[in-house]
Amino acid sequence: MDTSTIIFLSAFGCGLLFAGCAVLAQSADKTIARWKRWALPAGILAFCTAFGGLAYLIDDGNADTTLYEIEAEGPGAGVPAAVEFAVGVEHAGAEHDLLVAPDPEASADEPLQLQVRVTGPSGAVVLDEPAALDTRCPDVVVCEWHPYNGRFTPAEPGEHTLVVTVLDPGVEVLHVRVGDPLKTDGERAPGY
Repeated sequence: MDTSTIIFLSAFGCGLLFAGCAVLAQSADKTIARWKRWALPAGILAFCTAFGGLAYLIDDGNADTTLYEIEAEGPGAGVPAAVEFAVGVEHAGAEHDLLVAPDPEASADEPLQLQVRVTGPSGAVVLDEPAALDTRCPDVVVCEWHPYNGRFTPAEPGEHTLVVTVLDPGVEVLHVRVGDPLKTDGERAPGY
């Protein structure tokens, strides 16, 4: 089962649960007309189903355009270290999206320095960009780095080489996703 379907079913299940709670809460009150007892639960179920449907469409569109996605082991404590990925480009001339999201071994206290480079099958450099990823702290205990988002337009189809050089220590996992807007049958990596 894909992630998009899980998102939809989760929203629908929550709608059923909340609608059932509303029915139970109103069943004890006999002063409410019978048709009014069902209006609130039906509205709750309709809202949750619509929300799940919208989330499905958003996530499914992202999954369909995924050309390459992997969660690879990062360099860890080594500095600097390059991690190399082979990406098979299908549509030359289309602008591809690139996401590199490093996960820290511990809390990320300092910005992270990366060098992102994409070369084509003939060795031509398609993208060569340094990146400084700032930290973000969704809660007070653990901080993480913002992901790197870039774009590149390959001039030729075939196997491209993506090299992510981590210039600072502490990267345990690298989540890499390349999106192709012309692709229609892509699949996300397990867990995404």
